[in-house]
Amino acid sequence: MRKVAGLLLAAAMVLPIGVIASPAGAAGGTVCGTSAGSATFTPPLPILTSKTKVFGNLVAIGTLGKCVGGGVTSAHTKFTSTKSTTGSNCTTLVTYNPTAKPTMGTEVITWNTGKTSTVALQLHQVKGHATETSVTGTITAGLFMGSKQTGTLSYTAQTNGCTKVPLKTVTYKQLTSSTIK
Repeated sequence: MRKVAGLLLAAAMVLPIGVIASPAGAAGGTVCGTSAGSATFTPPLPILTSKTKVFGNLVAIGTLGKCVGGGVTSAHTKFTSTKSTTGSNCTTLVTYNPTAKPTMGTEVITWNTGKTSTVALQLHQVKGHATETSVTGTITAGLFMGSKQTGTLSYTAQTNGCTKVPLKTVTYKQLTSSTIK
């Protein structure tokens, strides 16, 4: 009986060390109920009737809110894409192509606690929904490291963007929760 009690006590003493030493991703992640922001294309994307493609990048600045879990409640985000190697325009933006490579880049999430998460993020077109983007990524550093981020966003072009003038900016909002697990 003493031996069993001693083993249980030893196990109880070791358990907190294992929990403390576990990766930050083991904190359980978080689910954020709101996400919104704006994104800028540099250079702007040529209009729908243009065959010209540009080789630029996308920078998106936004917020996450109503987050539950992981000790955070909100965040500021910044996504910077890698420079396009295939070229894009308004037509490629709104036309689903199952073989197209996703827009790839790095997102930095600055949580309300001051901690950060760095995410290798991908933006995928959504079949049948020209103004939606599926977001997937892996947290490569910081809070929740090793966890996966997922969500779906809807975007709205600037006035006359893609139709009469090149598309420089879009605003976006969340369609499905931004989940980090």
